[in-house]
Amino acid sequence: MKKAAAVAFESVSRRFGNVLAVDAVTFRVEPGTLCTLLGPSGCGKTTTLRMIAGLELPSAGRILIGDRDVSRLSAAERDVTMVFQSYALFPHMNVIENVGYGLAVGNLSREEQRARAEEGLRKVGLAGYGTRKPSELSGGQQQRVAVARAMVLEPQVLLFDEPLSNLDAKLRRSMRADIRALQREHEITAVYVTHDQEEALAVSDKVVVMREGRIAQEGTPSDLYERPADRFVADFIGGANLLDAEIVAVDGLFATARVGAATVERVPQHGLKPGPATLAIRPTAMRLSPAVAGAAGLVARVLGVTYLGGHFEIVLGSDQGELLAIVEATTVPPATGAAVRIDFAPHGMALVPR
Repeated sequence: MKKAAAVAFESVSRRFGNVLAVDAVTFRVEPGTLCTLLGPSGCGKTTTLRMIAGLELPSAGRILIGDRDVSRLSAAERDVTMVFQSYALFPHMNVIENVGYGLAVGNLSREEQRARAEEGLRKVGLAGYGTRKPSELSGGQQQRVAVARAMVLEPQVLLFDEPLSNLDAKLRRSMRADIRALQREHEITAVYVTHDQEEALAVSDKVVVMREGRIAQEGTPSDLYERPADRFVADFIGGANLLDAEIVAVDGLFATARVGAATVERVPQHGLKPGPATLAIRPTAMRLSPAVAGAAGLVARVLGVTYLGGHFEIVLGSDQGELLAIVEATTVPPATGAAVRIDFAPHGMALVPR
């Protein structure tokens, strides 16, 4: 495998007529790391990926792969390959022919092409499958073939365009672990697009959250989950209850805030000052106990309880609106209609601008 290269965007924009799909985006993917572009439909993440591939050219700004400005180069000149959502395998070719297809345009002999293709299949756990047709494989196996076909070209950058969206939930978990293991083992620079927050957290060294063509926040998965910069990121990454709060004191990176009748201490915050704010709290950080008349704290009523195997999802009605709590199935959940007091775990909270 060639030495991995960095990818850098410098104030890159892309227009389609009057529509600004990507707006002055700047970020960097370090060599040998996996960066995920994450966001809702229409946020610009796929257009950004296609600009790395050379399938779209920027309207403004520069794109660098390694030290080379590739902004105006065609896809064939960029030394990148892409794994598509649809697999894009040739149905009339067998597996080994599909994997080796891109090698045929080089200077390798047929024997070298086949050896590289067989090695690619071995890397993705499909040694011995070379004579099968794509129609004889499961969806997960077809995606592995697509990954092998991309890897045997030894690109400087490997791109993934929502590669797991056609697979069922169990297979998605397995495949994302396999992709991450391959990327780490071979130190590939990879850029991965998904709208699935859990998938992004599971595979990434770095996540770039996009919204309406711009970067809302970038950082490690734990940075984004534990220290979201705003309401959008807090809600999009892992889901959060958003409660109106009042910051009453700030101590460095932490603050004390009031939420209704409750006071919450040492909550991470992003440079906020005393005054109105939003408390973003993960459903798993909600602690429920029977409400006691006259006691201080945030009180709610249980609107519904759903059993999901390992945990219960509990919908609560409160003065702050409808809230969601997740509690382990090892505990007895409160009954529908019961009044409960809400307390907060030390982790899973952050203060963001109102």
